[in-house]
Amino acid sequence: MKIRPVAGTIAAAVLLGACTTVPPEPAAAPEPGDLNGTWDVSMFYAADQPPSSTVMVLEAGGDGALAGSFYGSGFEEGRWSLRGEVLAFGAVTSDASAPYSHSGRLAADGRIEGQTLSHGRDFLMIWVAERRVE
Repeated sequence: MKIRPVAGTIAAAVLLGACTTVPPEPAAAPEPGDLNGTWDVSMFYAADQPPSSTVMVLEAGGDGALAGSFYGSGFEEGRWSLRGEVLAFGAVTSDASAPYSHSGRLAADGRIEGQTLSHGRDFLMIWVAERRVE
């Protein structure tokens, strides 16, 4: 069998080369410092109600410690953890009713998705936080 060049072979090769896709750059792995800053929080207390809002401040230490505040109450205890691509944290605050346990994970879109358990008022509140742009 004899192979003959076909008109437009070079053009086809050029077009095929132009159509190759370059794989996307992998997303940078999260770092504890990605939590640092002021976050605007939307809290979803009831499915039939609009979210309420508050502010959360986070400051990750190099040793796994997490300082900050949620809903105006300073953290009594706070820790962050990084496992592979997952950056998560937990913290405890309290008010006159009882302690609150907060936890969250940094999502791929840069928001934090979390929840707060009230030990004294018997509720679990889902919330989402977006970094405040200052």
